[in-house]
Amino acid sequence: MEKKKLKEISQIVETEEGIKIQVQENVNIEDVKEIVDNCKTGKCDCMSQEIKAKVSFMDFRVENGKPVIEIRGDVKEEDISQAMEKSQKYIEVKQK
Repeated sequence: MEKKKLKEISQIVETEEGIKIQVQENVNIEDVKEIVDNCKTGKCDCMSQEIKAKVSFMDFRVENGKPVIEIRGDVKEEDISQAMEKSQKYIEVKQK
C-alpha cells in the first residue's frame, strides 16, 4: 500500500468561483474527505489565516469515481498550492 500527499496526486484548476482540486489517482476517498473535514472545521494549519478568510465555501464530492475538492472564494491556484505544500496528511493510493 502506497501513501502520497494530496499535492502529489492532484491537479488544481481555477474556476469562476474559486478553485477545484481534482485527484488524479485511485485513492481511499475517506482520506480525502477527512482532509476536507479538518480544513472546514479549522483542524488543519495548512492555510494561513489570511487565506482561510478568503474562503467562502469548501466541499467534497466524487466525480467519475475520483474525489474533487471545491473551494469558493477569493482564492487563487497559488494560494491553494502553497497550502497543499504545507499539508502533512497522506492519502492511501490503491493499486489498479
